[in-house]
Amino acid sequence: MHTISMLRRTLGLSSDNQVRNRIERIRDLLSQYIRRGPNNQIFLTDSGLDLMKQLQELYDTGLTLSEASDVLRANFEINDHSPMVALSGYRSNDMKQDQTASELASALQDELALIRKHISALEKQLSSPTDGETPSADVQPWWSHLREDIDVT
Repeated sequence: MHTISMLRRTLGLSSDNQVRNRIERIRDLLSQYIRRGPNNQIFLTDSGLDLMKQLQELYDTGLTLSEASDVLRANFEINDHSPMVALSGYRSNDMKQDQTASELASALQDELALIRKHISALEKQLSSPTDGETPSADVQPWWSHLREDIDVT
């Protein structure tokens, strides 16, 4: 079992708060590896340490903690094939258990066709004059007066 101060030294961090921040970022992944000791002290198992090392490696590549935790969570879901439920109640995969991939693909294709239909209708509205108006060649776009405010040097 690893304490916060042991994790700080192992991960090469300068403060215990940095360790706590990393634990909070992936608490949903670490929940099965966290144990509480006397005075509510946090202990982490070896598997939890491995997850923390992976998070730190991602962070060291230049990702933010948020981005690194998202990547780690995505890798965990891909490898584990089980939906994750975060402490906030967020479920990353809203698929029903009996819904197959082909049913989901079919539903997405139908939705995509509907979106394309709406886009083409909107494009027709934008390209054709409404209420008998004829577009004038000297009409400036709505944003043209903003160009004067921008200092481009």
